[in-house]
Amino acid sequence: MAFSSVICFLDDNNILRSCESSSDGMPGIWSEYTGKLITDFLDIDVTLASGYARWQGKVLKFVQSKNRMGKGTILFIAACSDHSAIYEQAMDNIAEGIQVFDRNGYLLFCNKGNERIEKMDRAKIIGKHLLDIYELDADFSTILTALKTKAPVINRCDNFKNKYGEMITTMNSGYPLFMDDQLIGAIGLVQDNSTLETYWTRANVFEKYLSKREQGGNHEKRKNFYTLKYYTFNDLIGANTSFAEAVHLARNIALQDCAVLIYGETGTGKELFAQSIHSASKRKYKEFVAINCAAIPESLIEGILFGTEKGTFTGSSDRMGLFEQAEGGTLFLDEINSMALHVQSKLLRVLQEKKFRRVGGLKDIECDVRILSSTNEEPLACIENSRLRRDLYYRINTVTVNIPPLRQRLDDIELLTHYFIKQLSCRYSKKVTTVADQVIETFKAYTWPGNVRELLHVLEYAFNIMEGQRIDLHCLPKYFAVQQSPKTVTGTPAACKPILHHRTLEELMAEYEQKVVIQVLQDYNYNVSKTAQALGIKRQSLQYRLKKYNVRPTE
Repeated sequence: MAFSSVICFLDDNNILRSCESSSDGMPGIWSEYTGKLITDFLDIDVTLASGYARWQGKVLKFVQSKNRMGKGTILFIAACSDHSAIYEQAMDNIAEGIQVFDRNGYLLFCNKGNERIEKMDRAKIIGKHLLDIYELDADFSTILTALKTKAPVINRCDNFKNKYGEMITTMNSGYPLFMDDQLIGAIGLVQDNSTLETYWTRANVFEKYLSKREQGGNHEKRKNFYTLKYYTFNDLIGANTSFAEAVHLARNIALQDCAVLIYGETGTGKELFAQSIHSASKRKYKEFVAINCAAIPESLIEGILFGTEKGTFTGSSDRMGLFEQAEGGTLFLDEINSMALHVQSKLLRVLQEKKFRRVGGLKDIECDVRILSSTNEEPLACIENSRLRRDLYYRINTVTVNIPPLRQRLDDIELLTHYFIKQLSCRYSKKVTTVADQVIETFKAYTWPGNVRELLHVLEYAFNIMEGQRIDLHCLPKYFAVQQSPKTVTGTPAACKPILHHRTLEELMAEYEQKVVIQVLQDYNYNVSKTAQALGIKRQSLQYRLKKYNVRPTE
């Protein structure tokens, strides 16, 4: 129904007394509102001299002035230019879900993509309040947060039930909408796994096109047509003195473009440091490429690093390696001490001469790449054990950043715990308000062989089994109930002192892990699924450890 201009006469209490319109039908339509408060039927802020109002799904422009002929005010209302049918049809062709809410949280529109993702007929939900459509906590609603804060809420993962009781998992973004600096509503963008897979497929097609274009003879430097979000130094959480010194050193050398060796145990955050250095460097607008040298078979790592030429071996093709992908950017070699020694020698040549050849290739390719490396063992010990070439060590070790393990950062335990709880509260849509003092004390008494990563997994386990809003001792994995060794004043297990000279730390950690796995396995009568759940790891990870320690469950 078209909307014509309307002039409303209001008394001092904003009660509609009469109205006039350029359309013969409009006064009749509005006559039913005579004698009613204007805000009872019109979404309008009467404290403003002008702005936007909403009536029956239409956005209206209004101007308000004093009635010089009598008491009260005169309200002039006109329809905005309305191309909504065209816009709605256009949005129905977009794969991701689109929702439009008014400033009070009532749904005005959603597209077909939203119907598909949330499995709800839009005809049955348009006009309803968000909390009447979804079963969720208002504090974790992307749209309500955007309306309340008047700021965007980006990429929030939500778990919620639709009106039919089905559990839906989506990634949502909410953006407030303004007209003349006046908040009029919010738009929500909804993505599910299928939507993300579609974008991933498109990105792969585009990537292949770019590679094919380069191989066809276009030697222009590859441009970045998309930007990845990397960690920055603001994401490195901790107030411990040793940790703060490591962060300070990393900040200072980020702009220097020198080679950096990052030393830290598994789970201390070596890649977070590497990404933060890249994000603060001159190369931040280029690629950051990472490879875990321990996860790549020795027979493949050379081809992965340097690329291959077609015909080199059966099934080989012209394929760029990581050095070419990271051109102009940063290459992070994680656990470089796990790389085969003959590959280390070839890597040394590349670092010295700034050029390399693909496997089977005859042409040298120049490269401009900053090398960041990491080891999870003490570098000099790796050299003594012939796991790291001495000459390569001096090439990649212009600056060494030592990340302290979590057991040496006990003063950061509580800070990290609350930081992770805040993150997990958004991810799991749970409002966790407190953590028991006994939990913090238990955390500080634990040795954390898995470091910060293990702390995150322990808290994630708690979120999966807890029912209230507080994390208590019973929410922790069962292995925390295993009796720990007595500690010295410095926090080092006293029992370890006499045996450290005979075994490495890695061997001691493996022995401790084996004892914990066997103890929890016995507690659950050798049930693999329940044991894995209690330990907070995947069933496949537990199977790997059982095979590693030659433990045969009866299940």
